[in-house]
Amino acid sequence: MLNSVKKFIKENNLENKTILLGLSGGADSSVLFDILSKIKNINLIAIHFNHNWRGIESDNDEKFAYNLAKSKNIPFYSEKTDNNDKKTETMARELRYAFFEKCREKFRADAVFLAHNKNDNIETLIYRLIKGTGPRGLKSILKIRDCFYRPLLDFTRDEIIDYAKENNVQYITDNSNFDTKYKRNLIREEIIPLMKEINPEVINSISSFIKVNIMQQNLLDKIILETKKEIFEGDKILRDKFLSLDKELKFEIINSIMQGVLKNRDYKNIEKTVNFIEENDSKILSLKGDLFLKVYDNKIYMINSKIEKCDREVILKEGINHFLNYKFIIEKASVPKVFPDKKDDIQYLNLDFQNRYTIRTKKEGDKIQPFNSKTIQKLKTYFIKKKIPSELRNKIPLICLNDEVIFIPYFTVSEKNRVEKNQKNCYSLKIIKE
Repeated sequence: MLNSVKKFIKENNLENKTILLGLSGGADSSVLFDILSKIKNINLIAIHFNHNWRGIESDNDEKFAYNLAKSKNIPFYSEKTDNNDKKTETMARELRYAFFEKCREKFRADAVFLAHNKNDNIETLIYRLIKGTGPRGLKSILKIRDCFYRPLLDFTRDEIIDYAKENNVQYITDNSNFDTKYKRNLIREEIIPLMKEINPEVINSISSFIKVNIMQQNLLDKIILETKKEIFEGDKILRDKFLSLDKELKFEIINSIMQGVLKNRDYKNIEKTVNFIEENDSKILSLKGDLFLKVYDNKIYMINSKIEKCDREVILKEGINHFLNYKFIIEKASVPKVFPDKKDDIQYLNLDFQNRYTIRTKKEGDKIQPFNSKTIQKLKTYFIKKKIPSELRNKIPLICLNDEVIFIPYFTVSEKNRVEKNQKNCYSLKIIKE
């Protein structure tokens, strides 16, 4: 296991880099901590997020993680969430990953290591399958996603426990892990044991399926990308070219454009949409709420009636731009000697107006690479980290390039659009609330 992690670090060019480890104190993360503490050519920092769900027990977990790091002279950092946060698995995950992102920026880390194992991967797949995911969702947990790395994903929970026993690794057991009111615990404690009665090697069998599925989905992604280049005109699909595709590829194209827009993208919904496009050359299909799919003038595209009614998306241009109750004034400028504070009304951006920038409010799938950040993250994650209430997030004006946010007033400018010394495409942006 030690050699496997060493190889993983070398293959991913993480030698002599700063690596954060999410250290909960459980068996998985404690074993990974022990392994990483034995590897000399990395800069390791242990981080712990106290969900504060179980009062003194949660605090004891934090103390255990602190003492474990201290025993190896490894730097340790922790935070404790408010006790009034919603106690759901989804909220816990969102808060935890927002904390990881915050720590990555705080310590300028190159990677965040998480201790998910092969069993976790299987449990995630079963959970998604039961909830009705498609083949793409059956890729389950990825070994590498953005700045997150999972070097133990090919090891079973039993192998990790064996390592702990052989190397005298101390760890704690969270009793809530056995509470089957949580769906993942129900899968772990009751469903997988039943599956093992049919096939004792079910963990390895499903793990092999996941690996094959990942390869197939990666191949399919390349095919979809090449197809999109042929049938898209800007953000619209050319209907005649769409109709010439095989049925299977039509389904995948529609599935891809609805990703991040519709949660329920099952076969029935995709088939309904494809049939609508085939049967109509000028009509509108309601997808959900204010969201519609429009077929008109040989083009297929999605529209949001709510956004169109209140002008919630305008093309950014030099000069004065009106959006909601704001005025955005864009002017060519010289690089300032002293940059303003991010809360000032005047900011500076690196813009290339050959691109089609828009001012709009947030939508599903938005991403951002914040100032001084090395990686792209979900806009939702950024908002959670900044503790922006959910009811206010739809009211914040954003400057965007497709689904990538390049500027959030009073918060951040994208790292990709920061102004550097001798910048040629420097523009001043003045924001006035009307």
